[in-house]
Amino acid sequence: MNVSRWPMSRTEADRLIGDLGVAYDRISAAMYALDSHPHLAVLRAPELSGVTARVAAGLLARVDVLWSQFTAFSDLLHRAREVRSRRSRPGDTELRELAGLLRAPVVRLGPDGMVLDDASADPPAHSSGLVDLARRIETEATGLAGALSEVVAARTRLVEGFGQLTATVARLRADVEGLGEDSAVAGDLDRLGRQIDEAYGNALGDPLGATRDGPSGSGVRDRLRELTVEVTGVAERIADLIELRDGYPGRVARLAAELDDLVAATTETDRIYAVAEAKIANPGLPDLPAANPALRTQLHLLDQLHRERRWQRLGAELDVVERAVVTARRRSAELYEAADGLLRRRVELRGRLDAYRAKAGRLGLIEHVELSARYRLARDLLYTSPCDLGAATRAVVAYQRQLNDLAERPTPGAKGAVP
Repeated sequence: MNVSRWPMSRTEADRLIGDLGVAYDRISAAMYALDSHPHLAVLRAPELSGVTARVAAGLLARVDVLWSQFTAFSDLLHRAREVRSRRSRPGDTELRELAGLLRAPVVRLGPDGMVLDDASADPPAHSSGLVDLARRIETEATGLAGALSEVVAARTRLVEGFGQLTATVARLRADVEGLGEDSAVAGDLDRLGRQIDEAYGNALGDPLGATRDGPSGSGVRDRLRELTVEVTGVAERIADLIELRDGYPGRVARLAAELDDLVAATTETDRIYAVAEAKIANPGLPDLPAANPALRTQLHLLDQLHRERRWQRLGAELDVVERAVVTARRRSAELYEAADGLLRRRVELRGRLDAYRAKAGRLGLIEHVELSARYRLARDLLYTSPCDLGAATRAVVAYQRQLNDLAERPTPGAKGAVP
């Protein structure tokens, strides 16, 4: 049925024109928002690639279709308003013309939705009236806005991921400038800054592919993780340098005190060595290490590096000196213990011999000839300098064994012996 031959009432015409006018205002706002959307310009960039390039081509084609439909809708609504404005009370001619504009499927659409202007062209895939066209345009504008929002979200995720790294590198550059450190750290930051910019630029060429599952997205995420690990490593190095700078006065003061302690410990070790070598025959002690005045000299080098703000070299040298002091202190303690152990062993043997002598007295064996001879031998060895500690040990053990043997089998005439 040809609806254009059936005139519509003035009330219906006014209602439809009013409703379409309201729809036109909504659509105009949606089209303006779509046309001014910053990411629409991004989708037109020639450097797009991958998923985003394919999506962009489809979206831009849909935008073109939408504009052709909006233009047709705007023109037809304008013509309907002109017809309605001819007379305050339109006649059948105007109402029949309005019916043709407002009711009839007068907009010819191709298979892709593009408006067909040439009436002589191939039959359209679809013909639409103004009301149906308005719904189409609003629905499609909403869909395009959602599709653009997906691109916006993808770019936002990239900005957040790479932007955080960029901000961290900028902060670290400021820290390095505060350190006055002109070194490999600054070079590493420059290199990382360039790599982050390069990776970010590559990802922005295909933001949808870079943030979705798939080889492209996995590659971008892997690269982002690699850069994050590198930036974190440099940040830790810089934090160590800052800690070194701020903690150097206390650290070098402790080191100086430890050097003083080392000197005192070395002096005491020398003393106990001299005593042991004088009182113990063939002590078998390792040689004492030569004095190391370089450790004290290195303190002045450390101060110079600190004044020159050469933090990395300072940290390395400070670690070397601290380890050297700890090693020297431990070695000095070991040597002291070795020498003092010999002297303590002699004291211990003297004490054991006295205890065994007292036991012999309680058993009435003080005058036992052979036992007394063993006692004198052990005592002479222990109280002669230098003391042959090995021989003295064997003599004390021999005295102990004979005493124990005699205590178990008392000799005739000895106290406790059976008549």
